[in-house]
Amino acid sequence: MTLVLRFARRYMVPFWHWYLAGIVFLVLTNWISVTIPLYVAEGIDAIAQGEAGRPVIVSSALWVAGLGVLVIGIRTASRLLFFTPGRLVEANVKHDLFVRILEHQPGFLSNWPTGDLISRVSSDVGMLRLLAGFTALGVFNTISALALTGSQMLRISPFLAGLAALPLLFSFLVIQVFMRELHRVTQELQQVAGELSDHALSSYQGIATIQTFGAEDAFEEAFEKHNQAYLLATLKRANLRTVFGPILTLGAAVNVFLLLRYGGPMAMNGELTVGELVAFVTLVAYLTGPLRGMSFIIALVKQSQASLERIDVVLYAEPDRPEGPSGEAPPTHPPAIEVHDLSFRYPDGDHDVLHGVSLSVPAGGTLGIVGPTGSGKTTLLRVLARLYNPPPGTVRVDGHDVRGFDLDAWRDAMTLVPQRAYLFSESVRSNILLGADDDAKLRRVLTLAALDVDVAALRDGVETQVGEAGVTLSGGQRQRTALARGLARGQVVLMLDDVLSAVDHRTEQQLVDALKSRSPRPTTVIVAHRVSALQHADVIAVMEGGRVVDSGTHAELVARPGLYREIWRRQTETGESEGVHG
Repeated sequence: MTLVLRFARRYMVPFWHWYLAGIVFLVLTNWISVTIPLYVAEGIDAIAQGEAGRPVIVSSALWVAGLGVLVIGIRTASRLLFFTPGRLVEANVKHDLFVRILEHQPGFLSNWPTGDLISRVSSDVGMLRLLAGFTALGVFNTISALALTGSQMLRISPFLAGLAALPLLFSFLVIQVFMRELHRVTQELQQVAGELSDHALSSYQGIATIQTFGAEDAFEEAFEKHNQAYLLATLKRANLRTVFGPILTLGAAVNVFLLLRYGGPMAMNGELTVGELVAFVTLVAYLTGPLRGMSFIIALVKQSQASLERIDVVLYAEPDRPEGPSGEAPPTHPPAIEVHDLSFRYPDGDHDVLHGVSLSVPAGGTLGIVGPTGSGKTTLLRVLARLYNPPPGTVRVDGHDVRGFDLDAWRDAMTLVPQRAYLFSESVRSNILLGADDDAKLRRVLTLAALDVDVAALRDGVETQVGEAGVTLSGGQRQRTALARGLARGQVVLMLDDVLSAVDHRTEQQLVDALKSRSPRPTTVIVAHRVSALQHADVIAVMEGGRVVDSGTHAELVARPGLYREIWRRQTETGESEGVHG
């Protein structure tokens, strides 16, 4: 229950005035509901008086009718007063989750598939809405119903009230036996729901590949496997929940038996009037509704606990920010970058991906990085961008440890254009400016990224919708759109991860010239597999097996034996490095 209490303090307490008003209306609802049987009893007892009791009978009937109409309005108001904060709580939790997900580093988010995260933000948060709304309503309704109904029962007959409590108490003790198993089954259900969601999402995203390779049957079979697991888990939970209602209903039925068995003789002996016995039975019947609903509430609380556990690992986990709350401000001018003896492994890895990497790039200079696939080039850029934090003291920017910079400010100061850039299912304009509104900047970066001619040929120009992940654009257009997005930022450090691989040599040269002509020129790190994109760099680092095996200018590297010269010769022979001169 600790998680539930913490959730209530953070999200429900701010709406205490809604809940307080709702509780008042719930108490009024239950007070009217338990008062009606007393008027019924008064009317029944008046029947025995014959004609003399007619005014009492009429008065009782009018009270019953009037209170019945009144309780409808008050009950409706109590529902609105509880359900509204439930929706507001849901909105706040979703907002906080979204913000926290954006704060977390990729290493943390890689612990869960995308579909599982979506399941947490949708179905699990939906359970918290029920906890803050419907469940809170049910708890307070049951408490007030028990208190008011119990007080009326005690007023009529303390003996019968105590007798009626025994079956209900026994029912709740029996239900507790099933609570732990219900919690376990609920956790299992939420896990398989996340797996099903992730499989459906990944299948949708890769539907073109599935169709191209004719793999529909395999993916349908996998979907059916996840779907059956979800069905079985749902049935397990349903079977457990069906136990609660009948147990409480049985307790209520036993109550009616006990009332007739012991209350009947009391009425015959004059210890109770017939009307009071009828009222007592009516009160027990009224109490059955909240108690039966309580079985559902108990199940919801257990489901909510499981949902809170799944949400808490994302919402309350601290992002990997070694700079703390008072990080340094990064430089506002193109800085010098030094990497010294950098070794790094991914959080879930079992071996280092980078081994003792040392290199440097002067302020406003360009560092080129080349090497075979798997040599650690992309990992190095991720560490420089602090998508993953490097070991202390291994990366310095203008002499300052990059770990000491405020992370948000550092990312504002630098831009990383990844190898597989993601395009949102929006317009070209939105993908480049990311919500900004600057037509002059848009035209400038389209020209710099050699994308202006391509965009002009699109049906709606910069307003053209690019589709899911940019599916309507070619590979080269997607890369240049991502490059334009990076160039649109006023960064002092620019990192490009093989963004020129999907363009021809003419376009590549145009892009390189555009990067060289920028003023002021940011400190630039370019990863490329074609040496023609790096020959202008101030220094080129050659990586292999996570290490820097050579470095120098283009002319120096092709002049001496080594991996760089082998790459250059191979690309020259195949025409892949047109325009490269030794």
